[in-house]
Amino acid sequence: MKSQIQNLAMLSAVIAFASCNTAKTETKSEIPTETTVTASDSTAVEETPKAEIKTVEGKVQEIQNGKDGYTAKIETAEKEVYFVTISHSNLKDHTQYRSVKAGETLKVSGDFWKMENENHITVREIQ
Repeated sequence: MKSQIQNLAMLSAVIAFASCNTAKTETKSEIPTETTVTASDSTAVEETPKAEIKTVEGKVQEIQNGKDGYTAKIETAEKEVYFVTISHSNLKDHTQYRSVKAGETLKVSGDFWKMENENHITVREIQ
């Protein structure tokens, strides 16, 4: 009986040591090193194109209210349609901000851009 207890104790010790020595997998996260890019005279640096400034005047067709302003659909005398976005934060002088209604005439100027064949203007001035 004494030898059985010794064998059992020895087996338990071997199992305990074996479980401590198993390889643990660790996840290592890689921290990217900082990379500095400098432009030299021999490389061409692309400049972002400046936004085209456009002034339009037309009759307000509809208004879509937003969080800090609204977008007005304007039709000019030449039957061109523009979606003009007017908000306090985009205006050069926020005191120019005013609400308009459908049917009113509105003249604005700002950054012109196109999206899906629609003309858009981010308004910088209301005239």
